[in-house]
Amino acid sequence: MIGILPVGQALLMAVLLWSLLRLEPPGVRNTGRLALVAGAALAFVTVAIPLQLEKEWITIGWALEGTALVWLYRRIPHRGLLYSSAALLAAVFVRLALNPAVFVYQPRGAYLVWNWYLYTYLVSAGAMLLSAHLFAASDDALVAAPGLPRARSLVASGGTVLLFLLLNIEIADVYSTGPSITFNLGGTLAQDLTYTLGWGVFAVALLVAGIVIRSRPARFAALALLVVTVLKGFLHDLASLGGLYRVASFVGLAICLALVAVALQKFVLRTPERNAHESVR
Repeated sequence: MIGILPVGQALLMAVLLWSLLRLEPPGVRNTGRLALVAGAALAFVTVAIPLQLEKEWITIGWALEGTALVWLYRRIPHRGLLYSSAALLAAVFVRLALNPAVFVYQPRGAYLVWNWYLYTYLVSAGAMLLSAHLFAASDDALVAAPGLPRARSLVASGGTVLLFLLLNIEIADVYSTGPSITFNLGGTLAQDLTYTLGWGVFAVALLVAGIVIRSRPARFAALALLVVTVLKGFLHDLASLGGLYRVASFVGLAICLALVAVALQKFVLRTPERNAHESVR
């Protein structure tokens, strides 16, 4: 029942926001005051959901609030909302990606994969990717200087990294035996092959996403991960195999390299002029 408290506070802030909208005509409204009150109302709403969860509710609250502020920024173009949302999403990324203490907050659960890491990283990454989509229809330049990445690119990259980290965390959880998750590359052949297979599937999914949304950085990132995966499989995993298994692995690796070469030529290294010419044809 703890979630009722922030919901009630959000309703009070909504009444205040409605009063402000009635007091001022549309042409002379103070956008800073509206942004502050509307942002506070959204903060109470978003924090009600993770308060019902046991672990990492503050991180999920920050992620949801950051996405809510991005949505609000599209309707109230106040720069404070842009910087506040970017700061919240950056804090979420630092807390989940650069904080090693996240693996010792509590003992490992009784269920493999289905744990609090799954919903924490998945919700946070989804919030970041949704924020990147919402930023695309707004002025998301953090600094008025040419050549610097925009908020949508930074947030989308952060969400992708969190998904990749989640993949590795869940693989490590399956093969961990102690009270906490441990990353042990080179422990067993099955674990090494699981990492290689997971990285390959993630790279292919990222490549497909980059093709669908026509994002060259996503395609290059997918290609880089594919190269790392192939090198890992060739230099590390195959050394543990013998006989016909090694021969079959070499054949599969050759097929994968051929597919990577085709994808590289067709989707990654194509110039915009060539794409436009082929679309006209």
